[in-house]
Amino acid sequence: MPEVHDLGGRAEHYGPVPHDADEPPFHQRWEERVFGIVSVHMTAMSKPVDEFRFDMEQLPPEQYLPSYFGRWLAAFENGLVRDEHLRAGELDALVRNPQAAQGNTRPRVRTMLTATALRASTRPTMPAWICTYVLPRQFGAARRSRNKPEFSVGDKVRVRARRGGHTRQPGYVTGKVGVVVANFGSAVFPDARAVGRREPPQHLYTVEFTGRELWGDAAEAGTSVLIELYQPYLEGA
Repeated sequence: MPEVHDLGGRAEHYGPVPHDADEPPFHQRWEERVFGIVSVHMTAMSKPVDEFRFDMEQLPPEQYLPSYFGRWLAAFENGLVRDEHLRAGELDALVRNPQAAQGNTRPRVRTMLTATALRASTRPTMPAWICTYVLPRQFGAARRSRNKPEFSVGDKVRVRARRGGHTRQPGYVTGKVGVVVANFGSAVFPDARAVGRREPPQHLYTVEFTGRELWGDAAEAGTSVLIELYQPYLEGA
């Protein structure tokens, strides 16, 4: 059964996509604060985005579906408890009784050190060469690989069956045949990074699928879909 987060290509979700050219990036103040808090925390703690995505994917439907930034907040709170920045139930107790919570909590050493590092790193303006060469390598996913790519532009490939755990492979392309149209080089494999598993970098390809291959005769004529897929997702067709 498809996971709650894997909605792409599923017929029950087909329909017009409303678009408001003047729509603001955030609809309420709390959404803006959640976005900022999560972004700063992940950068300061060198948290991979794949780990955060996996945290969201494990939320129950009643938490995942109603609100985009609501799922951000729920996953972030769960991660703070897992990493022992918070005790289980501590935030709920604070919301229910803020006065009682004051004085009963002590700042964690790790949290204090992180806050100090944040203050030191966000105040000065960083040199251009750090922003250009160091930060993308530190926080980005591109990595060199000793292994040569298995596929070349023009090769026909089939998408393998999905494995358990976090993956960037959309469910609706599983088993489908497409053509490699680009190779972006190698990058950290998100399936492994999401759970802290060290694996060699994997080559990342753009694969083109025809609409007919994905949806059969009901597909609009002449359509195609381009999807980025890592090498372990693919096999020769």
